[in-house]
Amino acid sequence: MKRISLVSLAVMFSFVTTALLPAQERTMTTSTGIEMVWIPPGEFMMGSTAKEKDWADYKGCNHTCSNPEGEPRPAKVPHGFWLGRTELTVRQWQKFVDFTRFITDAERAKNIRTWREPRQDVRPKDNHAVCWISWNDAAAYCDWLTKTERKARKLPPDMEYRLPTEAEWEYACRAGQEQTKFWWGDNAGDGARRLNWYGPDDGFEYESPVDAFGARGRNKLGLADMLGNVWEWCLDDYDRKGGHAGCYKGNPGACVRKGGSWSQFIGFERCATRMSSSPISSANHTGFRVCCGVRPAIEK
Repeated sequence: MKRISLVSLAVMFSFVTTALLPAQERTMTTSTGIEMVWIPPGEFMMGSTAKEKDWADYKGCNHTCSNPEGEPRPAKVPHGFWLGRTELTVRQWQKFVDFTRFITDAERAKNIRTWREPRQDVRPKDNHAVCWISWNDAAAYCDWLTKTERKARKLPPDMEYRLPTEAEWEYACRAGQEQTKFWWGDNAGDGARRLNWYGPDDGFEYESPVDAFGARGRNKLGLADMLGNVWEWCLDDYDRKGGHAGCYKGNPGACVRKGGSWSQFIGFERCATRMSSSPISSANHTGFRVCCGVRPAIEK
Protein backbone atom coordinates (compact mmCIF):
# COMPACT_ATOMS: atom_id res chain seq x y z
CA MET A 1 0.00 0.00 0.00
CA LYS A 2 1.44 3.38 -1.00
CA ARG A 3 2.56 5.65 1.83
CA ILE A 4 2.49 9.43 1.84
CA SER A 5 4.19 12.05 3.96
CA LEU A 6 2.31 14.57 6.04
CA VAL A 7 3.67 17.28 3.73
CA SER A 8 1.88 15.64 0.81
CA LEU A 9 -1.17 15.28 2.99
CA ALA A 10 -1.24 19.00 3.72
CA VAL A 11 -1.10 19.76 0.00
CA MET A 12 -3.91 17.34 -0.76
CA PHE A 13 -6.10 18.96 1.88
CA SER A 14 -5.90 22.19 -0.12
CA PHE A 15 -7.52 20.56 -3.14
CA VAL A 16 -9.78 17.75 -1.97
CA THR A 17 -11.87 16.87 1.03
CA THR A 18 -10.61 14.06 3.22
CA ALA A 19 -13.58 11.92 2.22
CA LEU A 20 -12.31 11.91 -1.37
CA LEU A 21 -8.79 10.69 -0.65
CA PRO A 22 -7.90 7.83 -3.02
CA ALA A 23 -7.95 4.40 -1.41
CA GLN A 24 -4.31 3.74 -2.24
CA GLU A 25 -3.25 6.85 -0.28
CA ARG A 26 -4.81 6.02 3.04
CA THR A 27 -1.72 5.23 5.07
CA MET A 28 1.10 7.48 6.19
CA THR A 29 4.04 7.45 8.59
CA THR A 30 4.92 10.31 10.92
CA SER A 31 8.44 11.67 11.16
CA THR A 32 8.71 9.75 14.44
CA GLY A 33 7.89 6.43 12.80
CA ILE A 34 4.23 5.94 13.72
CA GLU A 35 2.21 4.21 11.02
CA MET A 36 -1.20 5.83 10.61
CA VAL A 37 -4.34 4.52 8.88
CA TRP A 38 -7.00 6.77 7.37
CA ILE A 39 -10.49 6.24 8.83
CA PRO A 40 -13.22 7.81 6.66
CA PRO A 41 -16.23 9.56 8.23
CA GLY A 42 -19.41 7.58 8.73
CA GLU A 43 -22.09 6.34 11.09
CA PHE A 44 -22.34 3.27 13.32
CA MET A 45 -24.34 1.79 16.17
CA MET A 46 -22.61 2.54 19.47
CA GLY A 47 -23.13 0.48 22.62
CA SER A 48 -24.34 -3.06 23.24
CA THR A 49 -27.58 -5.02 23.44
CA ALA A 50 -28.97 -6.54 26.63
CA LYS A 51 -28.20 -9.96 25.17
CA GLU A 52 -24.55 -9.01 24.64
CA LYS A 53 -24.28 -7.61 28.16
CA ASP A 54 -25.65 -10.86 29.61
CA TRP A 55 -23.16 -12.87 27.56
CA ALA A 56 -20.29 -10.60 28.62
CA ASP A 57 -21.17 -10.94 32.29
CA TYR A 58 -21.29 -14.71 31.93
CA LYS A 59 -17.85 -14.60 30.29
CA GLY A 60 -16.05 -12.73 33.05
CA CYS A 61 -17.26 -9.15 32.72
CA ASN A 62 -19.64 -7.62 35.26
CA HIS A 63 -22.63 -5.29 35.36
CA THR A 64 -20.50 -2.49 36.74
CA CYS A 65 -18.63 -2.52 33.44
CA SER A 66 -21.26 -3.67 30.93
CA ASN A 67 -24.28 -1.60 32.05
CA PRO A 68 -22.59 1.77 31.31
CA GLU A 69 -22.04 0.69 27.69
CA GLY A 70 -25.53 2.00 26.96
CA GLU A 71 -28.17 0.63 24.63
CA PRO A 72 -27.40 0.55 20.88
CA ARG A 73 -27.85 4.01 19.38
CA PRO A 74 -26.71 5.64 16.14
CA ALA A 75 -23.55 7.73 16.34
CA LYS A 76 -22.06 9.84 13.58
CA VAL A 77 -18.35 10.42 13.06
CA PRO A 78 -18.52 13.57 10.93
CA HIS A 79 -14.84 13.93 10.10
CA GLY A 80 -12.33 11.43 8.85
CA PHE A 81 -9.23 10.93 10.96
CA TRP A 82 -5.94 9.06 11.09
CA LEU A 83 -5.40 6.38 13.72
CA GLY A 84 -2.22 4.57 14.71
CA ARG A 85 -2.05 1.18 13.03
CA THR A 86 -0.77 -0.20 16.32
CA GLU A 87 -0.62 0.82 19.93
CA LEU A 88 2.29 3.10 20.72
CA THR A 89 5.48 1.11 21.24
CA VAL A 90 8.23 1.37 23.81
CA ARG A 91 10.61 2.58 21.10
CA GLN A 92 8.25 5.38 20.04
CA TRP A 93 7.69 6.42 23.65
CA GLN A 94 11.44 6.36 24.31
CA LYS A 95 12.00 8.91 21.51
CA PHE A 96 9.62 11.28 23.26
CA VAL A 97 11.32 10.82 26.63
CA ASP A 98 14.78 11.25 25.12
CA PHE A 99 13.71 14.53 23.50
CA THR A 100 11.71 16.03 26.37
CA ARG A 101 13.04 14.27 29.50
CA PHE A 102 9.39 13.63 30.34
CA ILE A 103 8.60 11.97 33.66
CA THR A 104 5.44 9.88 33.82
CA ASP A 105 2.85 10.05 36.57
CA ALA A 106 3.99 6.63 37.79
CA GLU A 107 7.58 7.85 38.05
CA ARG A 108 6.50 11.04 39.84
CA ALA A 109 4.61 8.90 42.34
CA LYS A 110 7.80 6.86 42.93
CA ASN A 111 6.07 3.66 41.79
CA ILE A 112 8.24 0.57 41.82
CA ARG A 113 6.86 -0.37 38.41
CA THR A 114 6.94 1.99 35.41
CA TRP A 115 7.11 1.73 31.64
CA ARG A 116 10.84 1.10 31.98
CA GLU A 117 10.30 -2.05 34.06
CA PRO A 118 6.65 -3.20 33.90
CA ARG A 119 7.36 -6.20 36.12
CA GLN A 120 10.23 -7.14 38.41
CA ASP A 121 13.45 -7.61 36.46
CA VAL A 122 11.58 -7.31 33.14
CA ARG A 123 12.71 -4.80 30.53
CA PRO A 124 10.23 -4.54 27.65
CA LYS A 125 11.40 -4.89 24.07
CA ASP A 126 11.31 -1.91 21.74
CA ASN A 127 8.32 -3.28 19.82
CA HIS A 128 6.20 -4.03 22.89
CA ALA A 129 3.15 -1.88 23.52
CA VAL A 130 4.24 0.73 26.06
CA CYS A 131 2.34 0.45 29.36
CA TRP A 132 2.20 2.14 32.76
CA ILE A 133 1.02 5.23 30.87
CA SER A 134 -1.57 7.57 32.41
CA TRP A 135 -4.08 9.68 30.49
CA ASN A 136 -1.98 12.73 31.37
CA ASP A 137 1.14 11.02 30.00
CA ALA A 138 -0.60 10.09 26.75
CA ALA A 139 -1.98 13.62 26.32
CA ALA A 140 1.50 15.07 26.84
CA TYR A 141 2.88 12.78 24.14
CA CYS A 142 0.18 13.86 21.68
CA ASP A 143 0.83 17.54 22.43
CA TRP A 144 4.55 17.03 21.77
CA LEU A 145 3.87 15.18 18.53
CA THR A 146 1.54 17.95 17.34
CA LYS A 147 4.19 20.61 17.99
CA THR A 148 6.93 18.48 16.44
CA GLU A 149 5.05 17.78 13.21
CA ARG A 150 3.67 21.33 12.97
CA LYS A 151 7.14 22.82 13.40
CA ALA A 152 8.33 20.60 10.58
CA ARG A 153 5.31 21.72 8.50
CA LYS A 154 4.11 18.15 8.27
CA LEU A 155 0.66 18.66 9.77
CA PRO A 156 -2.39 20.28 8.14
CA PRO A 157 -3.32 23.44 10.09
CA ASP A 158 -6.82 22.21 10.99
CA MET A 159 -5.62 18.92 12.49
CA GLU A 160 -3.82 17.89 15.65
CA TYR A 161 -2.41 14.78 17.27
CA ARG A 162 -4.53 13.67 20.20
CA LEU A 163 -6.22 10.66 21.69
CA PRO A 164 -9.21 9.34 19.74
CA THR A 165 -12.64 10.16 21.08
CA GLU A 166 -14.59 7.22 22.44
CA ALA A 167 -16.86 7.28 19.39
CA GLU A 168 -13.91 7.42 16.98
CA TRP A 169 -12.25 4.53 18.77
CA GLU A 170 -15.32 2.26 18.76
CA TYR A 171 -16.15 3.18 15.15
CA ALA A 172 -12.61 2.29 14.04
CA CYS A 173 -12.63 -0.91 16.10
CA ARG A 174 -15.90 -2.17 14.61
CA ALA A 175 -14.63 -1.45 11.09
CA GLY A 176 -18.07 -1.91 9.55
CA GLN A 177 -19.21 -4.78 11.79
CA GLU A 178 -22.51 -3.46 13.12
CA GLN A 179 -23.53 -4.61 16.60
CA THR A 180 -21.22 -7.59 16.83
CA LYS A 181 -19.29 -8.30 19.99
CA PHE A 182 -15.90 -8.29 18.28
CA TRP A 183 -14.44 -6.68 15.18
CA TRP A 184 -14.43 -10.08 13.45
CA GLY A 185 -18.03 -10.96 14.37
CA ASP A 186 -19.87 -12.64 17.24
CA ASN A 187 -18.03 -15.95 17.58
CA ALA A 188 -15.60 -15.83 20.50
CA GLY A 189 -13.89 -18.98 19.20
CA ASP A 190 -12.84 -17.09 16.08
CA GLY A 191 -10.70 -14.90 18.30
CA ALA A 192 -8.02 -17.59 18.58
CA ARG A 193 -4.64 -16.15 17.52
CA ARG A 194 -6.24 -12.75 16.97
CA LEU A 195 -5.70 -11.05 20.31
CA ASN A 196 -3.66 -11.12 23.50
CA TRP A 197 -6.08 -11.75 26.36
CA TYR A 198 -6.04 -13.48 29.76
CA GLY A 199 -3.66 -16.42 30.12
CA PRO A 200 -0.69 -17.76 28.11
CA ASP A 201 -2.69 -19.79 25.56
CA ASP A 202 -2.40 -16.99 22.98
CA GLY A 203 1.40 -17.12 23.31
CA PHE A 204 1.74 -14.15 25.66
CA GLU A 205 1.17 -14.07 29.39
CA TYR A 206 1.60 -10.29 29.65
CA GLU A 207 1.81 -7.37 27.20
CA SER A 208 3.08 -8.41 23.78
CA PRO A 209 4.81 -6.86 20.81
CA VAL A 210 2.36 -4.88 18.71
CA ASP A 211 0.89 -6.62 15.66
CA ALA A 212 2.15 -9.96 17.01
CA PHE A 213 -0.65 -11.91 15.29
CA GLY A 214 -0.02 -10.49 11.82
CA ALA A 215 -2.89 -10.22 9.35
CA ARG A 216 -5.16 -12.36 11.53
CA GLY A 217 -4.92 -9.82 14.35
CA ARG A 218 -5.92 -6.84 12.19
CA ASN A 219 -9.46 -5.68 11.51
CA LYS A 220 -10.84 -4.73 8.10
CA LEU A 221 -9.21 -1.32 8.33
CA GLY A 222 -5.80 -2.87 8.96
CA LEU A 223 -5.67 -1.81 12.62
CA ALA A 224 -3.83 -4.26 14.89
CA ASP A 225 -4.62 -5.13 18.52
CA MET A 226 -7.82 -3.11 18.72
CA LEU A 227 -8.95 -5.68 21.28
CA GLY A 228 -6.65 -7.09 23.93
CA ASN A 229 -2.98 -6.46 24.73
CA VAL A 230 -3.33 -3.11 26.56
CA TRP A 231 -6.27 -0.88 27.43
CA GLU A 232 -6.23 2.27 25.29
CA TRP A 233 -7.03 5.75 26.59
CA CYS A 234 -9.66 7.85 24.84
CA LEU A 235 -9.99 11.64 24.87
CA ASP A 236 -13.36 11.62 26.66
CA ASP A 237 -14.27 11.88 30.29
CA TYR A 238 -16.32 8.91 31.47
CA ASP A 239 -20.12 9.17 31.46
CA ARG A 240 -21.88 6.31 33.25
CA LYS A 241 -24.87 6.71 30.92
CA GLY A 242 -22.78 5.63 27.93
CA GLY A 243 -20.40 7.00 25.33
CA HIS A 244 -21.10 10.15 23.31
CA ALA A 245 -20.91 10.87 19.59
CA GLY A 246 -18.94 13.99 20.44
CA CYS A 247 -16.18 14.29 23.03
CA TYR A 248 -17.72 14.21 26.51
CA LYS A 249 -16.13 16.56 29.04
CA GLY A 250 -18.31 16.48 32.11
CA ASN A 251 -16.39 14.32 34.58
CA PRO A 252 -12.74 15.42 34.77
CA GLY A 253 -11.88 12.90 37.47
CA ALA A 254 -12.44 9.87 35.22
CA CYS A 255 -11.29 9.13 31.66
CA VAL A 256 -12.38 6.40 29.26
CA ARG A 257 -10.35 3.29 28.43
CA LYS A 258 -11.33 0.95 25.60
CA GLY A 259 -10.35 -2.41 24.14
CA GLY A 260 -9.60 -4.71 27.06
CA SER A 261 -6.13 -6.09 27.73
CA TRP A 262 -3.95 -9.13 28.33
CA SER A 263 -5.27 -9.33 31.90
CA GLN A 264 -8.99 -9.61 31.09
CA PHE A 265 -11.33 -12.50 30.26
CA ILE A 266 -13.03 -12.60 26.86
CA GLY A 267 -16.15 -10.89 28.25
CA PHE A 268 -14.15 -7.68 28.45
CA GLU A 269 -12.53 -7.96 25.01
CA ARG A 270 -15.38 -6.39 23.05
CA CYS A 271 -15.87 -3.30 20.86
CA ALA A 272 -18.42 -1.78 23.25
CA THR A 273 -16.51 -2.38 26.49
CA ARG A 274 -15.62 0.80 28.35
CA MET A 275 -13.86 1.38 31.64
CA SER A 276 -12.94 4.47 33.62
CA SER A 277 -9.80 5.49 35.47
CA SER A 278 -8.35 8.64 36.97
CA PRO A 279 -6.25 10.65 34.50
CA ILE A 280 -3.23 10.15 36.77
CA SER A 281 -3.61 6.38 37.10
CA SER A 282 -1.48 3.87 35.21
CA ALA A 283 -0.96 0.11 35.18
CA ASN A 284 0.90 -2.66 33.39
CA HIS A 285 -2.14 -3.24 31.17
CA THR A 286 -2.75 0.36 30.04
CA GLY A 287 -1.26 2.21 27.07
CA PHE A 288 -2.63 4.22 24.13
CA ARG A 289 -2.94 4.71 20.39
CA VAL A 290 -2.39 8.03 18.62
CA CYS A 291 -5.07 9.79 16.58
CA CYS A 292 -4.65 12.68 14.13
CA GLY A 293 -7.81 14.67 13.41
CA VAL A 294 -9.68 17.92 13.74
CA ARG A 295 -10.56 19.14 17.20
CA PRO A 296 -13.77 17.30 18.12
CA ALA A 297 -17.04 18.85 19.25
CA ILE A 298 -17.30 18.94 23.05
CA GLU A 299 -20.35 17.58 24.87
CA LYS A 300 -21.13 18.13 28.54
